[in-house]
Amino acid sequence: MSDDMDFAEGCFRLEGESWQVVTARKSSGIPLPGVRTNLRWESGVSGMNIILRDDEYINKETLLQIMSSLLGVKRWTEVKGPDSMALR
Repeated sequence: MSDDMDFAEGCFRLEGESWQVVTARKSSGIPLPGVRTNLRWESGVSGMNIILRDDEYINKETLLQIMSSLLGVKRWTEVKGPDSMALR
């Protein structure tokens, strides 16, 4: 990931649960950026969509902070997981 991306997508898995997909993008003027959780893609896989203000950075640190806060995770371990586009 670069320091500031327009869009990011990846996978995460909480202990004892299935892989989920996370997508993130800038708001592009949407008045109420935020996070939509418990999404379900056509494949049946669940996940979340993070929409940040246009002046916020989309990068690994920012996304992990948001996800940690929402999911109550204190430490993430990076592993090679499934391709999020294939999972969706």
